[in-house]
Amino acid sequence: MFAPEKSILEFPKKFQIFYNFNPSLSCQDPNFHFSKPKCKLSKVEICSELTANCSKWLIEPAPFRSMVQDFHMYCGSAAYDSAWVATIQFIGVLFGAITYGHLGDHFGRKPVSFVGIFIGITFGVASGFAPTWQVFAAFRFIVGTSIASILIVFYAYILEFIEPEQRVFLRSFFNWGYARLVFTLACFICGYWRSAAIVTSLLSLPILPVLLVLPESPKWYATKKRFREMKNAEKRVAWLSGIPYDPDEKILEEESGKSEAKQDTKIYTMRDLFTSWPIAYRTIVVGSLWFSTSLSAFGSDLNSGNLAGNFYLSQFVSGGVTAFAKIFVFLLDTYVPSFDRRRLHQYPQIAMIICYAAIMALMILPESDCNSQGSRDLAIIIINIIGVSFIEITWDACYLVAVECFPTKIRTIGIGTCSLLARTGALLAPQMAYLSDIYRPIPYAIVCSIGIFSLLISCFFLPDTKGVDLAALDPTVELDYNRRKSVTENIGIQRRLTGAVAAVPRATIGEDA
Repeated sequence: MFAPEKSILEFPKKFQIFYNFNPSLSCQDPNFHFSKPKCKLSKVEICSELTANCSKWLIEPAPFRSMVQDFHMYCGSAAYDSAWVATIQFIGVLFGAITYGHLGDHFGRKPVSFVGIFIGITFGVASGFAPTWQVFAAFRFIVGTSIASILIVFYAYILEFIEPEQRVFLRSFFNWGYARLVFTLACFICGYWRSAAIVTSLLSLPILPVLLVLPESPKWYATKKRFREMKNAEKRVAWLSGIPYDPDEKILEEESGKSEAKQDTKIYTMRDLFTSWPIAYRTIVVGSLWFSTSLSAFGSDLNSGNLAGNFYLSQFVSGGVTAFAKIFVFLLDTYVPSFDRRRLHQYPQIAMIICYAAIMALMILPESDCNSQGSRDLAIIIINIIGVSFIEITWDACYLVAVECFPTKIRTIGIGTCSLLARTGALLAPQMAYLSDIYRPIPYAIVCSIGIFSLLISCFFLPDTKGVDLAALDPTVELDYNRRKSVTENIGIQRRLTGAVAAVPRATIGEDA
């Protein structure tokens, strides 16, 4: 029930590729000639020569009419302003990451998800009617805060309902790859940024009545010691699933709840992520991976519109390859027990570094003339699509480890803090895409450098969390945390020493080491 809506809700993140699409520029003056073949000029050089020597510019036919065309943001400071629109949306996501994470842990997953998604749909539609780029940027800022509620609160809400073995299934079959395919199709049909903004926002509308039917997360109720509401929520979930509700498994938990005279009304904040070494360690390690992955993913993704070739075909193929790659990840996770979260992050990260290093080399090597440029551009597009798909897989590892690391009481705060660091990296992504106008290899050099940094952190510090029981992340006492062991092993130790009566999560690879 959740999963298709989750893919649809990720549409706003891909819209920057379309509303910032830059058409090709030329000159209609009969005596005008570029100083050298156009294929060897950067966009900045093309603008400079047109500004200095051309009296009648020609905007060549484009596959998608973007905001850049409507507001004449082709060159100079206006071109930089178009990059700032995307940056402003990322600032909105950053602001939302700070606020929605705390709201989700305090008021509950369901109401905060509903409000955040409703705001996103409303202002997404409104952005299609923006009279100026400044108003459009302001509306996209508010849409950005909604994106944060989806990435943090709604995502935690979903995963708290499903079993550990279903987490990778969710990421594999309902993800950005499928969202990109549907979004590209919508933009292809609309052909105009205003109608595309309206249509893609309204596609998220069906999730609102679904949220009205679903209960609050039982795990959230349990952390607030509201056991009666937790039982009612579990009954509701069982009824919706078409299975009988068996309360026997909850008797011990309810009995322990009776000893609590009052509910847990403590307001948790970001500070609680650093009050103990185990939580602080997880926050620092996972947060740094989110930052580096976000900078790499959005930097390369936003730059995909600047590559040569058929614009729509590139986006369709990129979405299809990403979707197929994630199905392959699901098969590995299901049938190869040793394929843990660390390998899920490290193997795609290595492949991504190789891909973008190859693109950088292709761009640096000189061309004898423009006749051979087509084959080189095709190779760059193919390698870029493969690289983007590998980055998307590293996102899976980042999200899964974040959800599987933090206790329920501060889960959305923990994910929100990681998302905050990711948005800090994403703020730089539009500027990376803009740097390609100056020198094409720059974005790929940055992505390779950041990728190596992320790989080193993953190899030396990332814990394995595969198969962890989210309820087991809430021990009675926070004990010493051995970073040489996986999170699952540490949780097992915690639960044994605190006398918790619950099943210890299944062992992970390397438990006997």
